Amino acid sequence: MRRLVIPAVAALMALAGGCADEPSGCDAKPKPASAKGQKRPVKIEPSQRHPGLIDSKLEDVLPTPDFKAEPEEKVLNHLRRETLRMAGSIGKTGAGKCAGEVMRPRGETVRCTVSYEGVTVPWQVTSKGMTSGSAGAFSQDFIYTARPLKTVHTARSVYDLFAWETGKNGTTEGPLAPVDPRCDRLPKVFTAEPGKVSGHYCQDLSASCTDGVQRVEWLDRAIYVDKRGMLSFRA
Repeated sequence: MRRLVIPAVAALMALAGGCADEPSGCDAKPKPASAKGQKRPVKIEPSQRHPGLIDSKLEDVLPTPDFKAEPEEKVLNHLRRETLRMAGSIGKTGAGKCAGEVMRPRGETVRCTVSYEGVTVPWQVTSKGMTSGSAGAFSQDFIYTARPLKTVHTARSVYDLFAWETGKNGTTEGPLAPVDPRCDRLPKVFTAEPGKVSGHYCQDLSASCTDGVQRVEWLDRAIYVDKRGMLSFRA
């Protein structure tokens, strides 16, 4: 009876070949369960849909005042629109008021306030003077700039923005694909200080490799509010 003997070297080669198609520790997709750090509670589905309110939607909600309307009415209508744009979601806005005349000499400021869902939103309006309008040779328009002194946002707008931030490139496979992006459970409506981080966070997974060992951790991204009230995410 003949016996079949497999050389030791051949056996080792066979075992190595059996693992050739299996991913190494650094090739495997990062697993949230193995990640270090605090896991935020709200799961975000990546999306390629750009968030925010378009101008036509704002016009539907707050139509442009008549040409003959008082300057303060025009200014407050604009501030209400910008407050909605900042919040990223249609909501109830109050008519608002200004602490004095809005038509001031060039460079002077006045404080105006509007509201969103019961939250007061203050703005600083700076006069840029008068300029010729387009309705006739004898007409003039009041020109100004406005910046929020406090900003207002919604949880929905943050979640939608982070969904777009993680999904805008359309990547679903490979090392650039987002893995389980998440955010804090935010208040339905909240305020923030312009030019500062809000104190709230979103996150995604960060993976690195050292000597064939994969390290996975939650990378927090602070929700930042710029001086115009627009949101972004900072690692």
